[in-house]
Amino acid sequence: MRRLLPALCAGLLAVTATAQDSAPLPGAELRNGYAFDYPLILAQQRLFGIAHGVELLAAACRALPPEAAAVPEAAYALWRVRQEASIAAARSDLSEYYFGRADASAQEVARKLALKEALDLAPEQLEPACASLPEALQQPRYDLGARFHLEELMARAVAATETAARERACRPLFTGELLELHDVRYQLWQEINQPLLEQGNRELAEAWPPDAPAPTFEQWYAELQGRTQAGGRLAQCIDFSEGLKRPEAGLRNVFRKPAPLQSTPSPQ
Repeated sequence: MRRLLPALCAGLLAVTATAQDSAPLPGAELRNGYAFDYPLILAQQRLFGIAHGVELLAAACRALPPEAAAVPEAAYALWRVRQEASIAAARSDLSEYYFGRADASAQEVARKLALKEALDLAPEQLEPACASLPEALQQPRYDLGARFHLEELMARAVAATETAARERACRPLFTGELLELHDVRYQLWQEINQPLLEQGNRELAEAWPPDAPAPTFEQWYAELQGRTQAGGRLAQCIDFSEGLKRPEAGLRNVFRKPAPLQSTPSPQ
């Protein structure tokens, strides 16, 4: 029974990939779907989806008889208080990303993500899901602040792997002064970022979540390094080398926010 709630949340999140088909609001730039170019927004999309799924299940549980609804409602209320700051941050970041303002409602954000508005569960599904809610909410998956931190560490590992792959692909194209300059830039990048990467990887290995994309961090990291490839022409490699000096190349800045949209007026 304890696996039912994660499955429900996963189903809610799965529809996010189809959100690019929804129409933009008047006056807003088109931003929909997964934000693969912005790890911070992608993490907030996932966390918002988890919180949304929990909220929908808690709302559905209120329709049960009072003796069956009281325990999940109390567990949800306590969880909501503990996670409120993380939920508010996710809503604010996604509001700015989609609408160019920080005050969009949770309902507006949910519609942008194409999330369900309610759960349609048969009683034989709803009752065990509600009964398992208190235990489920104590699992690491539902500690949104901790998950956000792990998402950032994973994003740093991905960025570092991509940088190393680009460096391997570009190095043979550099000669003479270009190679000397690149060596200085890459060495400095490593001196600044390698300790941060190693610290983050140690944390991931120790706190690897059960619902992560691989059974262990070591397996995930090895697969990531194996499948990450890069290429490019000399001009692109020169841009890459020069970019190593810029703040956005630093692993500390992986969770940077995208450029803001032009603000869309709040609905009256």
